[in-house]
Amino acid sequence: MAIRPFNTENPVEKSIAGALYSRRFPHAVILEGASPEERMSLAKNIAAALVCTNADAPCGVCPNCKKASADSHADILLYSVEDKPKAFKVDIVREIRSKAYIVPNEAERKVFILENSHTMGVEGQNAILKILEEPPAYVNFILLCSSKSGFLPTVLSRSVVYNLGQTSSSEDDSLPREKILDAAKGVALSVTELNDFETVKAAAVFEKDAKLLRESLPVIQEIFAASLRIKYNAEDENSEFGTLPSVLAQKLSRRSLLELIEATDLLMNSIKLNANHNLTVTALCTRLRKAI
Repeated sequence: MAIRPFNTENPVEKSIAGALYSRRFPHAVILEGASPEERMSLAKNIAAALVCTNADAPCGVCPNCKKASADSHADILLYSVEDKPKAFKVDIVREIRSKAYIVPNEAERKVFILENSHTMGVEGQNAILKILEEPPAYVNFILLCSSKSGFLPTVLSRSVVYNLGQTSSSEDDSLPREKILDAAKGVALSVTELNDFETVKAAAVFEKDAKLLRESLPVIQEIFAASLRIKYNAEDENSEFGTLPSVLAQKLSRRSLLELIEATDLLMNSIKLNANHNLTVTALCTRLRKAI
């Protein structure tokens, strides 16, 4: 990887460069957005700057920069996993935590780059939180992700987030409409059952798929809204939902439908505020059952 000066025409890189030059760079940063390649390139450049021995870091010519450029620096540790749920296992996090307490070999700092860090489960995030709260003075963490939405609020509160811009099209493609409809209709129908377990079972499709939950919630809300329109003797013009709105209109009261619409609205807002995914799935089941 070629080491380069930071692009100060770019607001994010200018902010990062300023923090590095002033020696006030955060001990933990999250780089979200852009493409995986862009995130990794910037992370490696930051790491080189952190181990660089010259004032104008990264200089690209000192021994540390040359080793960083060759991906062979002993104090820059890269952990990469597949971009799939829970790929960043808690055992990996514990290994990172253990190595973080070993002083650097060659540089003044030790840098950990964690690719696809958003795939950490709750247990893994709680494990890394312990060192984010009280890190050794020489350690820096650079967490790479497509979106910070998968992180716990406690992890976010101990990190500085740099948004690199829109994710690449390969990461941000919408899911198939049929998949979204199936998930949304299953959850909406489940609220007519007396057993709470039916809603939990229907919502299980979201447990490892934050994107499916995000794209399904507006559809679930629209199903309830269509049912409410029928309740008020208005026609439902959305044929995608079949007879489901009519079934819900027969089984649920106007008040319940209104509360279901409000519940889905609250859940959509919580996702926008980067609420933890697992907690949001649990809240989905709880709020929908409470509304009826």
